[in-house]
Amino acid sequence: MTTKGPLLETAVFCENVIESKDGPLSLIRIIDRVMVEASGPDAPEEMPPVHRQMTAVLTFMGGSAKGRSQIRLVMEKPNAEQEQIWSGSMLAETPDRGQNFILRFGQVFDLEGLYWFHVYVEQELVTSMPLRLLYIRQVAGTGPSKKA
Repeated sequence: MTTKGPLLETAVFCENVIESKDGPLSLIRIIDRVMVEASGPDAPEEMPPVHRQMTAVLTFMGGSAKGRSQIRLVMEKPNAEQEQIWSGSMLAETPDRGQNFILRFGQVFDLEGLYWFHVYVEQELVTSMPLRLLYIRQVAGTGPSKKA
């Protein structure tokens, strides 16, 4: 784990974020799980692909880093497949100054289970954020049948 910088302060998913004019963030409803529901007589056995709007917040401080650093967010699905979601750069100027990244993106989730979102600075993994997708299936009209 890096101790030089940039140093990660925050890595979360939330439903909304408010950024004040002077910089501080307010994170609304931090989440680590998403419920996907299907109901009715034709509710599928397995979770169908679902599109979700996501908001991830990453905050960094410069630490002893100087200059630009590449930041990446990589999603790992429950089946271990990986996909880069976002990349950007951060300019570290002083130890006590940093940068906020508010990442709003659409994502298709096609598997139920635990997803990991890995945060990299350059090539170094600095943290991983879990997000569990739970599929809740409710089939109506399939109660016990009565015999005459």
